[in-house]
Amino acid sequence: MRKFLILLVLAAAAVGGWYWWSHRGAATDDPFGPTDTVATPAAPLPAAAKQALDQAEALWSQAGADAPHAASAPRMARLYSQVLQAMYDLPGNHDAEAALLRDRLNPLGQALFFSKAKWTSDDSGLMGIHTVDPGQSPDGISKEYGMSQELLNRLRGKEPNSSELRSGEAIKVVKVKEAGGYRIDIDLSDFTLDLFIGGAFAKRYEITHGAAESPTPAGTTELTNRVWHPQWTHPSKKVVYQYGDPENILGPIWLPFDAKLLGASGIGIHGYTGADAQMKVQASNGCIRMQNQDAEELYQLIAHPGRAPTAVVIRR
Repeated sequence: MRKFLILLVLAAAAVGGWYWWSHRGAATDDPFGPTDTVATPAAPLPAAAKQALDQAEALWSQAGADAPHAASAPRMARLYSQVLQAMYDLPGNHDAEAALLRDRLNPLGQALFFSKAKWTSDDSGLMGIHTVDPGQSPDGISKEYGMSQELLNRLRGKEPNSSELRSGEAIKVVKVKEAGGYRIDIDLSDFTLDLFIGGAFAKRYEITHGAAESPTPAGTTELTNRVWHPQWTHPSKKVVYQYGDPENILGPIWLPFDAKLLGASGIGIHGYTGADAQMKVQASNGCIRMQNQDAEELYQLIAHPGRAPTAVVIRR
């Protein structure tokens, strides 16, 4: 339990703020080791996020050593995700955000979306069990819940496009459609992309975004498609290159943003096959670039917008 010690100490009520690990080095049994670094004062959490944090920490403490696999794990994941989203726009919370990800949300996301662990009873409404009826297919079942077939198969420990299924099999599912769909939060200043599935954090990815002369626009939009092995139109030559052509630099996937909502056309998420591929730089024509393996994983985790919507928030 030592590595799961409470992560925060509230600041004095008079200043209305709170400090994450404000006395980290005070205890000799601190599992993270002593430090002389003074914690950076953080802006106070909104009341709703503070309440979600208190509820999540209480559940974490009750769950014990294997909290990410506890019956309350889906609820904890959704509560902690509310806290993370509240932190995005608060100054002074960078270290607290990193700690929340490392010690709470990453292990929860791994258990929920990257393992075969099942939740037979989830009072948060996120996770469920589907018993296969005769004649059902992985794609049909996943569509029912707003999932991609690839995510359903990942949760079963199968290959992404597997059609193998047994009547009577109990399958782990995520009730994405009922839980509000998907959400992608992009932080341009930190070069990160966070994926939420049904309101629960799944994973953070590194990105590259628009160059100074072609910046990625900030704003709120949504995905309009989900394309595997896309063709690419060169922005200046206006020539269309098919997937696999050396001139096609999009990589394995294309996730376009709604141009009307964003106020800019031709912007989306893709991999990259160019010789100058780098992460955490400003180099694209406005799109969000990912490492190809990360782009493929993101594609597999989300569903086509026709099954469940994916909201996208881009921040500077």
